[in-house]
Amino acid sequence: MLTYTSGRNLFGKLASNSSSANLTIADTLINEKIREVITWKPWDFRERTRTASTVASQQFYNLPNDFRKLKNVTVTIGSTKYSPRECKSREHWDRLNQSTTTSNTPEWYYVFNKQLGFFPTPSSATTDAITYIYEKGHKDLSVADYTTGTITTTATASNVTTVTGSGVTWTSAMVGRYIKIDTGSGGDGLWYEIATVPTSTTLTLTLPYLGTAISSGSATYIIGEVSMIPEDFQIVPLYGALELYFTSIQPEIERADRFKRLFMEGKASMQSELGNKTSSPIL
Repeated sequence: MLTYTSGRNLFGKLASNSSSANLTIADTLINEKIREVITWKPWDFRERTRTASTVASQQFYNLPNDFRKLKNVTVTIGSTKYSPRECKSREHWDRLNQSTTTSNTPEWYYVFNKQLGFFPTPSSATTDAITYIYEKGHKDLSVADYTTGTITTTATASNVTTVTGSGVTWTSAMVGRYIKIDTGSGGDGLWYEIATVPTSTTLTLTLPYLGTAISSGSATYIIGEVSMIPEDFQIVPLYGALELYFTSIQPEIERADRFKRLFMEGKASMQSELGNKTSSPIL
């Protein structure tokens, strides 16, 4: 993984200038190029699924902070799954709502101000009735790697995802970041997404830890903030940032052209590898 810290440090080396002022510029350029890459195509890696419970007589439901664009919505009541149609204009939505109507059979949905509304308004409460797929937006990378303390225990049974640390102060803000336990101290060297942080010394992973279980150790680790771009292509925006840097901040035509070529080749590789949901050459 190319974390926020490792990415800006690599930028400094490739730009031959690792001063604090230059790395601050790098932060802006890298984040802008990450945003450019992830909005270039409707990549599958941007898709997220969430559920929400209906509340009796409540029409609108909050969407997550990382919401960018809704792709699909279903509402399951009992054994029936409904697929409401999208209301695409405020005028149409207002016409629908000229009178108060409640029902557990949704006909329309409408997205407004990061909220998802239904017509008719749900008439009863149903747990996890709403399922929606959305495109996640880019959150600027800005948090340095966290390496304080050590890992003392990891999963000792299959499908267990708990990790325990010593001398650490983990927080809920780390949810969504990635952790790697170093191979030199007993870890498997793979990156795992953090799902929850129940306490300041325990966290859970979205997938089970695959390395040899640590039962009473002191393994070193890294918790890093990374972009949503798959690991193999996380360096692509860095090339784009360096192209922009050598075009405007520190003009050097030859180096700018070199990084432009790497950036374009990287985007082409992403399109080839990630452009379809299937690897079938037929599609």
